[in-house]
Amino acid sequence: MWEQTKGTTRLVVSYFNWIWQHSRLQTTAAQRAGLTQQPCPRLQKHLEQRNRLLYYRVQDMWQQGKKAVNRQIVEDQQFIDISRQYLSVNTPLKDLMFRHTRDTLRQYYKLGLLKNDVPQRQVQDNAIALESNREVPLYVAVSDYVRHFYQLAQAQNRKALGFLMTLYRKRLTSSFYAVRESLQRRLNTLLSQQGSSITSDDLTDVEDADDAVIAGLEAYLEPIDPQEIQYLEELLCSFENTGEDTKLSHFMTTLRQELTVRESAIVFTQYTDTMDYLRSTLQQLYGSFVACYSGRGGELYVDGMWQVVAKEDIKRRFRDGEIKVLLCTESASEGLNLQTCGVLFNYDLPWNPMRVEQRIGRIDRIGQVYPTVTIHNFYYDGTVEAKVYRKLRDRINAFTAVVGNLQPILTQVPTFIEQAAMSADPQEEDVLLSEFERVLTAPATGLVIEDMVAIDVAADLAEICKPIPLTPFTVEQIEQLFVNSALLKFRGIIFEPYIERTWQLTFEGKEYTVTFHPDVFDAKPSVRFMNFGDPLFEQLLKTSTREQV
Repeated sequence: MWEQTKGTTRLVVSYFNWIWQHSRLQTTAAQRAGLTQQPCPRLQKHLEQRNRLLYYRVQDMWQQGKKAVNRQIVEDQQFIDISRQYLSVNTPLKDLMFRHTRDTLRQYYKLGLLKNDVPQRQVQDNAIALESNREVPLYVAVSDYVRHFYQLAQAQNRKALGFLMTLYRKRLTSSFYAVRESLQRRLNTLLSQQGSSITSDDLTDVEDADDAVIAGLEAYLEPIDPQEIQYLEELLCSFENTGEDTKLSHFMTTLRQELTVRESAIVFTQYTDTMDYLRSTLQQLYGSFVACYSGRGGELYVDGMWQVVAKEDIKRRFRDGEIKVLLCTESASEGLNLQTCGVLFNYDLPWNPMRVEQRIGRIDRIGQVYPTVTIHNFYYDGTVEAKVYRKLRDRINAFTAVVGNLQPILTQVPTFIEQAAMSADPQEEDVLLSEFERVLTAPATGLVIEDMVAIDVAADLAEICKPIPLTPFTVEQIEQLFVNSALLKFRGIIFEPYIERTWQLTFEGKEYTVTFHPDVFDAKPSVRFMNFGDPLFEQLLKTSTREQV
């Protein structure tokens, strides 16, 4: 509710006047740039049918330029909501970019503008019931250790220790092997007071941490806690007789079933430890048809051992059918686009659902050869993570469709999981989960209208059909300008021919493998693409032209 005070009224009216002035400036700039700045006709029609008088008020302010001068606007929530939608849809940026949703792309396909339709998703949840005599006690013991020292860190304001405990909690949801390796590294670090229990896989989480946490991790040599050492030693002994891994067994059964109807499968995990654990079992069954794609590079099983190969080689072999099962860590998945694969396994689920969406995007793309892609999500039944992800699936149909509009909600998920998982009070966990469900079920303002406008294919086609002026430069001309520049050579900047339209660039004592060709970069994302917008390209361009001016 808006506060009915003179100060608040003046503030909000001033805010609307500021938006008006900014909108007029944007409109003037757009007109100078040759943009049409015509209001979206579909939104106009929708608003007129909904409330014609209200639409005329909105039009008077934002299109005709009438200023907000009284408190009636502040008290009119409907006017505020419609104004927000009107301004969002009719931003000058709409003439410079298209929002291509999946529904829009399907409309393009029906009109014959795309050769291939966007695939449908089939999401299957695999809730793994832990074995009651072996796995449940072990899971509880690790959870208790993590929760105890997390609470201790909170009480003593030891942010680095608290953050470390959340990392172990995440690894517990991945595999018992991954958390055991982490706890062993932690014990070794405490005993030797050297090294670190943090791995490269954890750096993705470190990027999201605040400065105090990062500073603590960089100098992580806290006093030895005898209680934690004893706790760890006893806990690690519990891993010696875990028996059959229920999650692994279920995964192997499901994988075999999928490979009877599909040619290949991608398996994602957050951690290299879990990847190594899985590949030791998969290699026994599938031999050289198993490969890895992680921060260590590409890896193939050749002559009885794992050998590092180029990531481009892994992608080529996978597309050619030489690899049936590809194990990946998400930290290295950028640029991994494999439309020839129709099955993806999430062996673990990150606390951030958007990372799951990014994984699925590796195969759910234009050009996917299968009309339907299958997504298998694995999690331990009865855990906080399982409860949260089930709510996501039940309430917003998460992962079945792209959930870009719900990103503000999904960004809250990691916080909810951490608070609930680290809570020592079961009642507090229930309260947090109830609050999370309330957030999920809260109505989203304006999504229906925004989705409707996003599918305004007719308006997009009108823009697409406009002739595009030819660029004054070709890729080949730009390439020759750089590699044959006498000025760059004089300044010690050397381009040496490499392979497949790539170059070895030597600049300021560093070497780069670069290309000027988009198709080469698409096939080999590890090379650097030299074009406008790339900092290195811009720096060399200034160097080559500075003394010519």
